Amino acid sequence: MQRQSHDMFDASTIPDDLSSIGTVLSPMLPGDWRNMRPVVDREKCVKCAVCWVYCPAQCIVEKPRWFDIDLAACKGCGVCAVECPAPSA
Repeated sequence: MQRQSHDMFDASTIPDDLSSIGTVLSPMLPGDWRNMRPVVDREKCVKCAVCWVYCPAQCIVEKPRWFDIDLAACKGCGVCAVECPAPSA
């Protein structure tokens, strides 16, 4: 490969006063800003995996007799509760 005839951009033109959002990694996890918290009713869970299939964040964790939620990854969208076929889930 050949080097380009000129640099892609001039780094000296980047301002020194960028906002912190662009320069500092945020320690927040997706679960830190959710507005709903899913709760698994272990008595009603039939382990059909519908919640696991429809979860857009893939935060559903399989346990031996039910599915559980990784709250650090859950965004609180509520898709799992809407799609769950268990009565009053």
